[in-house]
Amino acid sequence: MIKTLTNFSRVFAFTGTLFLVFNCFGRRAKVETPRDIHTVAANRLSIEQWYENNRKDTDDLKKIMKDEIPNYLFTNLKIYEILTENMEIMEDALDDVDLLKQNLNSVMEVLQESDDDSLQSIMDDESSYEHEIGLVYSDIKAAQMEFEKGKEGLRQGFKMDRRRIVFIRSQTLSWKKEFHHLRYERSGLGQAIQEYNVSLNETIFKDRHENKEALAISIRLEQYRIELDKIELFIAESERIAWEETGSWVCIRPMLSLQNGQLRKGIPLDCEKKYDKGIRDYKRILRDISIELDSI
Repeated sequence: MIKTLTNFSRVFAFTGTLFLVFNCFGRRAKVETPRDIHTVAANRLSIEQWYENNRKDTDDLKKIMKDEIPNYLFTNLKIYEILTENMEIMEDALDDVDLLKQNLNSVMEVLQESDDDSLQSIMDDESSYEHEIGLVYSDIKAAQMEFEKGKEGLRQGFKMDRRRIVFIRSQTLSWKKEFHHLRYERSGLGQAIQEYNVSLNETIFKDRHENKEALAISIRLEQYRIELDKIELFIAESERIAWEETGSWVCIRPMLSLQNGQLRKGIPLDCEKKYDKGIRDYKRILRDISIELDSI
């Protein structure tokens, strides 16, 4: 009986909190419900990781904005308003995600302590656990979108002053996504290289001159492989490398601008320069590999 009353109290508190949060986001007629408990566990881990990463980013951002925002109050009121508004959007969105993930943890705790631990079971005589969890998921996604909206607002605000704000995690993630199709292109060449190595073994006992040429090509292909692997390792470690360079998850850099009739270059991070060079080299090497294979 005590257990039942405890569960009822938790459900009541959970539902009341959801009412306050859903007043901000609005309940949806159709929600995406989780398939099973394992899906819920994976999603909770993903949400927790997102929150922890973006909380750290925002903490570093607040340190920077502590000096930046007051300066614009006297130099450019429009930028000041944009930065202030979007900082509030980001912080409010983070607070919403924090509250919602706590709600998610609460409903899962009630489910695990109930006699019927099925997601399809009814939690409050009105809706199932899976439906309530689906509602929380939907609103977490909405809050995450608001957070990204705030980040984009900051980018636009600083852009008005010919400056750019760099979110290290977002930047390096975009590099990895951009790089993905190049790795796919490389994997396509891998089969041709394997076939060439097979044919190389067959030339070992043939004409000496032909054997020498084949070995030279094989050596060049191996050198290409080593260079490509080095670039891929940098991309894989780019988040850590960028953070070590800046000492922060967020930084502000000047953009290309025209001052006193002279073109003033922006100042990229060293890791940005290394990435740009790495992409150029990677594409060049893939072209060189294709040329080598076509010449065989």
